[in-house]
Order: sequence, then C-alpha cells, then structure tokens
Amino acid sequence: MRSLTLAISLFGFLFLGQVSFADAHDFQIGQSVVLRATKPIGVPLHRKPAPSYLKHVPGDTTAIIEHISKNAQWIRIRFASGETGWVHAKYAEPASSVPTSTGPKPDSPDSPTIPNRPLTTAGGEEAVWTSREECENILAKGTRMAPESFPRLRVATWNLRWFPQGKSPEQPEDFAEPTDLNWLTCAIRWMQVDILALQEILATPEATQALKTLTSNLTAQTGYSWKWYRQPCGRPDDHHLGLLWNDSRVSLNNFDSLWQFNAKAENGSNPCTYGLRPGQYARVQSRTANGVDFHLIAVHLKSGPTVFDVEERHKALNRIDQAIAPYLKQDEDVIILGDFNTMGAGDWNSRDYEIKNLRRHLEKEKPGFTDLEPRPQCSHYFRGRGGWLDHILVPHDMKEITVTSATVTGYCAVAGCQRIRGEYPLAYRHLSDHCPVVVEIENIDQD
Repeated sequence: MRSLTLAISLFGFLFLGQVSFADAHDFQIGQSVVLRATKPIGVPLHRKPAPSYLKHVPGDTTAIIEHISKNAQWIRIRFASGETGWVHAKYAEPASSVPTSTGPKPDSPDSPTIPNRPLTTAGGEEAVWTSREECENILAKGTRMAPESFPRLRVATWNLRWFPQGKSPEQPEDFAEPTDLNWLTCAIRWMQVDILALQEILATPEATQALKTLTSNLTAQTGYSWKWYRQPCGRPDDHHLGLLWNDSRVSLNNFDSLWQFNAKAENGSNPCTYGLRPGQYARVQSRTANGVDFHLIAVHLKSGPTVFDVEERHKALNRIDQAIAPYLKQDEDVIILGDFNTMGAGDWNSRDYEIKNLRRHLEKEKPGFTDLEPRPQCSHYFRGRGGWLDHILVPHDMKEITVTSATVTGYCAVAGCQRIRGEYPLAYRHLSDHCPVVVEIENIDQD
C-alpha cells in the first residue's frame, strides 16, 4: 500500500506541471556533464538504462553524454578513459554552457598549420550511425566524437566488409549494400582519427578508385592531406589490409608484409598464399615536434567457426615474437590491431576461451601486450548478436598509452551490444557488419 501511495503522489506531482529529476535539465547527446554524488561512496554506474549496478564513480567526475534513454531518465556517458556506463539523470548536471573546446591549438611552432573549423564537441554518435544525411547534419553543426587534439593521436581499426562492393559476389546478402563513400567520409571525419587500419579491402580497379575518392573527399573537406596504402600481394578480389592516414598529422613509411600472420605461409616469398592476409607493417612518426613514434601492425586473421580455424589463428599468434623481433631492436613500442576473428569454434564457450587464450598468450609475448578492453564489449554483429572480433594490442610499458580500454563506436555502441531484432541498421547495410574501435595515444615521445 505504501508503494501505491507513493506512485499516486508522484503521478500527481508530475500532473501538476512540476519537473522530475530526469527533466530537470534538457540534456543533449554530446553534452559535457558533471556527476553529483548524494552519498560519500559516489554515483552508481550501471551497465544498462535500468538498475544493473557496475560500480560507483566519484562525485564531480566529468563525462560526455553518448545516449539518452527514451524516457530521459537514464543517460549513457563516456569518461576521459574511454569507459562508458549508464547513470540516472538525477545525478548529472551540465558542466557549463561554455563550449568544451575553443578549437585546436598547436603545441609547438613546428605543428602543421590547420584551417579554421567550427568548434568541436564530443557527441552525436547515434545520429552519425543512423543515416548519411544525419551524419552530415551532425558534422555541419561542428560536433565530433572527440575534440581535435594535438596532444593526442587517435588510431582506429575497422573491417569495411568487401570494400567497396559491400558483399561477397558468391554469397550475396540482401541486407548488405555497396559502401556509401560519402557516409564513410563523414564517419571518419566525425571520429577525428589520424590513422585507420582497414580490413577486407579489395584490389580491383573499382576498389582503387574508391580509395582515391575517399582520400580526395577527406583532403577536400578537412584541409589536411590524406593518404592510403594497400597490401600489394594477393589477387584483386581477395581481401587485403589497408592503411588510411592524415599525412598532415603523421607520416607512415617502411611498409612491409609480415608473412607470419598468414598461418598458411611458410616464408616471405608468398605472404598472401591461399588468399589469406599477412600482417601489414608501417613505421609511424608524428609530425609534431617531439611527437610519438611507434611500430604499427594491422592484421586480419583467418575467419571461420571451426576447431581447424581456431588452430590456424593460434598458429599465426604463436609467430608474433618472430614477426616483431627485428623491430624491437629499434623500439619496443609496437601496436597490433585489426580483425583477429576471435569467434571460437561455433559456440559461445569456445569464443570466450579463444579470447582468453589470446589475452593470456600475448601477456607473455615480448615485450608483453595488453589487449585493451573494448567499451562496449562488441565490435561486430552476426545474426543479430554482438561479438568481439576486433582488438587493439598495446605494449605494457608503452608510456604514451595512458588508457586501459578502447572505444567502440558505430551501430554497436548505439545498440549497446544488445541483440538486434528485425531490420538491420542502415550503417550495417551501407558501411559494414563491423564497427570502428578507437584508441587515443599521447602525442609526445617518452622513450
């Protein structure tokens, strides 16, 4: 009876035109908020927009709103570390009415000159992945996933699903379409990435032209010079690894195909044998004075949900020490990222085991790697269910890495890794079944 009385009283309170906690502030996606604790223990953080306790966060912590529940009572927020979670709106208040950024500020006289742009504010995620038109609208407002920042570089990986045709000609999918290059351009601009490792890039004339169009679009729209590189070996209609980067911010060179990541290859004479992918190496150097430098290796391990496929992936991983040994003599900062296809052998238990085995194995590989926890914990959807196939591995002792997690965006983040029923999102159809995974790196050399 007491709970019924309370419910009636609350109804009357709202009916009389008062405002609830959730409506006390007109929150917007991308807005910066401060968490206000009502108890010394802090503000409760939840996994879902409902009571699903994860941990407590200290009061006065700032965060960015990524999503707002339909009833406006819950907001999903992202902290500076990249971690995300849900809090009740009553614990949040706007950080300030002043924009969070006053635009990019070069940190040295040698920093590249950049054109004037609208002020950038983190946010707009749901709109960006709803449609190309919504993405372009968000971009026109000056909203970005994160402010442009010379003190940091943003590195990401993204499997673009048979780029640019969007699907396999042998197994056409009714829900997959050719890559929407304008939408892809918009999404890359919104993410503010400096380097993007790409998987499933074809080497057909159509694919080459698509890469040229993409970089031309980015160069024209950002005022920066963008470049691309695609693995040279393999047949034109095989999957290739590629690299896309903002050449005004970073230089990439010394490209090499690392045959060790193709489990079927036995040496460097035919690194793309059996249509599989070797690792793609590049040396990265920031163009900012005293900026970060590191080795970058993009991978796309063998796909397939069988025990044989799992063993092939393990075989490639067991060769990591052999592949990177020559680079460690120069610098132990080696970042390995891409589609590891950690899908197990057809069931959830074997999938979890494969991921755990990957993480345990890489802990021991010199120089010792951390598999950054993705937030949210999925990067791919298959038959409506989210899975974690894409990983970013960083050395334990790389001082320029100050985060413990990587940020997953795309429709994976919008769905919160929950099951998707009915029609697939447009981003799935026109971009990829995978979602981008992003990490920030401090842009100062600390070796």
